[in-house]
Amino acid sequence: MRRFFRMLLYRFSQFVAWFLFAVVYRIRRYGARNIPRPPFIVACNHQSFLDPIIVGFTCPHPVRYMARASLFRNPLFAALIRAYGAFEIERDSADLSALRKTLRFLKNGECVLLFPEGTRTRDGRVGRIKPGGFLIAARAEVPIVPAVIEGAFSAWGRNAKLPRFFLPIRIYYGKPIKVGAEDVKGVCADFG
Repeated sequence: MRRFFRMLLYRFSQFVAWFLFAVVYRIRRYGARNIPRPPFIVACNHQSFLDPIIVGFTCPHPVRYMARASLFRNPLFAALIRAYGAFEIERDSADLSALRKTLRFLKNGECVLLFPEGTRTRDGRVGRIKPGGFLIAARAEVPIVPAVIEGAFSAWGRNAKLPRFFLPIRIYYGKPIKVGAEDVKGVCADFG
């Protein structure tokens, strides 16, 4: 029953977000046909606070995503982002709990969003890619769907206190990539 209400809330929010972003940011999604059935990992650049929301409502499947532990300090905000699929990760350490959760979500047939840079960009460009997400994909034997968001940095970049409205945002989904453990270094170079 709890899962049903979570899914109902998620789908309703997905609809509301799509409507608001369509009006406020003229959001456009490209490559939707490239998105397979779960389980898979979405590996996306990280431009803005808005990125998890953008992927969450443009992906046709419910999305789980890692969020830095400090975002869970406020109990109300923590409850809100958990309802939308967020789970904690300690960014500056090898967080085995987050790794186990991610593998469990994938094993249960879910979609997981990862930001391979590990943090939002400071200047709008893609930062150094960390191999963790690709290693998870290899271990779980699931494909990675590359995604690129454009325009979100201008809308609400890392140093902006408030969002700017009526700027176009685009998200592009690429074809799924199967990654083996031996491929991780090359894939990181391709994404960076």
